[in-house]
Amino acid sequence: MQNINKVKILYFSLLITFFFGAKLSAQEEVVKLHYYNENNNLQYLILEANRKEAKILTPLPNKEYKVFLNTNDSSNLISAIKTDNSGRAKLFLPISLKESWNNNSEHTFIVEENEKEIISDFIINKAKIEIDTFTSDEGQKSIKAIVTKLVENKWLPADEVEMKLGIKRVGGILPSADEQSYTTDSSGTVVAEFKKDKIPGDENGNITLIAKVEENENFGNLSTEKIVNWGIATQVDSTFFEKRTLWSTRFKTPYWLLTLAYSIAIGIWATLIYLVYLVVKIVKLGNE
Repeated sequence: MQNINKVKILYFSLLITFFFGAKLSAQEEVVKLHYYNENNNLQYLILEANRKEAKILTPLPNKEYKVFLNTNDSSNLISAIKTDNSGRAKLFLPISLKESWNNNSEHTFIVEENEKEIISDFIINKAKIEIDTFTSDEGQKSIKAIVTKLVENKWLPADEVEMKLGIKRVGGILPSADEQSYTTDSSGTVVAEFKKDKIPGDENGNITLIAKVEENENFGNLSTEKIVNWGIATQVDSTFFEKRTLWSTRFKTPYWLLTLAYSIAIGIWATLIYLVYLVVKIVKLGNE
């Protein structure tokens, strides 16, 4: 009997150990780096920290990391960061690492947590995008973007780079033609026709063209913009909120709504006053 009880206890112990062990192993901390180069003059990194459990990512706030450039020496420390509530942290290269950054075309970023390397193979090759426009003899407007990479202090064409090319809008990038994305040729060039002739611009008809490379394994995220006068000028009605409408301020309430509101208020008060008058009259009649 005692042997049977021991076997049961051992069985349940193994079952509990397996259950909690499997649950802990299913949880995984996922840390990613993203490199950004905007308009060829602003470079920065964004670190994302999440906990992965059952294919669900949960942000990890207040996590502390150290990010280094090329080697994890203290002299190459980019920044010691702490993630925000969304599990993200943004960091820029300090001036002290400017010379090291300029002297090489390829850089490795290293991430440490509690003196332990968790990312050591995030490699970025320097690259840039140039955007331009031209008009054919037939009057067709087009956008041209050229992607180049730095190799031994020389800017060379970068082929087979997928990018988006179009018009910058609030919700993202509106394609200028039918294609959603483009791939650079051997000269690092893509060309897209501009078919949005009736797109609204600002007061002067200006719109912003954008060329964007997203999460490229060699270059990271690249983007550059150019303002052109290809849109339709938007006429701004400065008197819109000065009119007496339902969406105006309280000082511009429509007269019909004021009349209705005041009529209801007067009617209610008149009824109450009349009721008080009747009550007083009844009391007087009762005292006679």
